[in-house]
Amino acid sequence: MSEKDSTPAPKAQSTVRLALWLTFLAFLLIIAVFHSKISEIHFDSQGVSAKMSNTEEVNKLSPEDRKAASDDLTQRISALEKDAKSHVETAKPAAAPEQPATAPVTEATYQQPAPVQQTSLPNITGTWGSPIGLAYVVQQYGNYVLITEVNQGVVEAAAGGTISGWSFSLQSQNILNHPGVLTLTVSADQRHMTGQYLDNVTGQVSAMYLNR
Repeated sequence: MSEKDSTPAPKAQSTVRLALWLTFLAFLLIIAVFHSKISEIHFDSQGVSAKMSNTEEVNKLSPEDRKAASDDLTQRISALEKDAKSHVETAKPAAAPEQPATAPVTEATYQQPAPVQQTSLPNITGTWGSPIGLAYVVQQYGNYVLITEVNQGVVEAAAGGTISGWSFSLQSQNILNHPGVLTLTVSADQRHMTGQYLDNVTGQVSAMYLNR
């Protein structure tokens, strides 16, 4: 065997090193992109929780601007409540027609089992909490839901819309005037809601965990 055959080629070694470095840099890039999409996620024994407004951005507001923005959001919530109540009024089903008094009554009439009422929608009305200490006031008018995020007595976000099941998405707006989408799933015991919030302006996605 010649000396030339027993010596590793320097070019091959440099190619391997370059490939390893490129793989490592690609891994770091993936981590950086993933981290940039997740905002204010908090992990604890109960799960993950976030909020619908970025704390750093809210803290940049002066006390006067924050109060004014919160007042504007509160007025928007009041308008949504009125729309929700009117939606319920118009959605009331018509009364079932009375059966004629002459309808025959047979033995089969008494043998028919009573229909089982299936709950198609959860009842989530009430105040929900999160592991980071936020309060979420949920008002439900039939199939219309309004969720208000309250941080230390200040309204910072609201989401509202109609739902058709135990998983739903609501259009939202936060104190920074950012529109977004809140997506939640209600647990079978109706004591937990998990999902995520998407800020349509920044593109950030936050995990949500609410409980009562």
